[in-house]
Amino acid sequence: MIPLILFALLLQPAQRASLNCADTGSSAAAAETQPVRGPGGAVAVLKVSSADDHSKNSHECNAEYQLLFTSAGTRTPVVVDLEQSDGEYGRSLSLHLEGFSQDGKHVFGVLSEGGRYAITLVFDYDTARGQVQLIDLPKEFMGSSVCPTALSVTGTDEKGEIALELNSASGCAPKRRLLLDPISHKLQNLSQTTTILSLYKSESQAPAR
Repeated sequence: MIPLILFALLLQPAQRASLNCADTGSSAAAAETQPVRGPGGAVAVLKVSSADDHSKNSHECNAEYQLLFTSAGTRTPVVVDLEQSDGEYGRSLSLHLEGFSQDGKHVFGVLSEGGRYAITLVFDYDTARGQVQLIDLPKEFMGSSVCPTALSVTGTDEKGEIALELNSASGCAPKRRLLLDPISHKLQNLSQTTTILSLYKSESQAPAR
């Protein structure tokens, strides 16, 4: 049996990172993805860090997710605070930086947590406005220990809706392709006739011929 986090890591290890929520004493535990390049030389990195929340009543483990975005022609990244959560120590924290839209106006990724209050979030960062949309997906996208799943963003349609693909390990569940409306958060099955514009691939990311 392949654990959920391990299955996710096997797909695209360079753009994924994970850790178990923990406090290392004087410094926070942290993990980050490899940089992903966008049009014009923009760069994005996804980071998660964890530490004790220092609450006198709970002393739970706090997790903080950030996107480090460096626009084309600059060197200093903008730190975008995506999400914070409190929960039990040892819960899995997983992130996947999907990449840029073809026009470079959006950066997409997936954040997920295990534990008692498991969550799966898709984020859509608008690079021009500096705004982020967080979309909480149904629990089915977390999979299970019996049939782990991996969710990925594959692109956008002509209306700007986000194309998602849901895969399971060893074919224990059928592959699903969905469209996610970033405004209404409505999900619908992706029609075979819908044209999807894939995410941007720089020369350094493109597969060798």
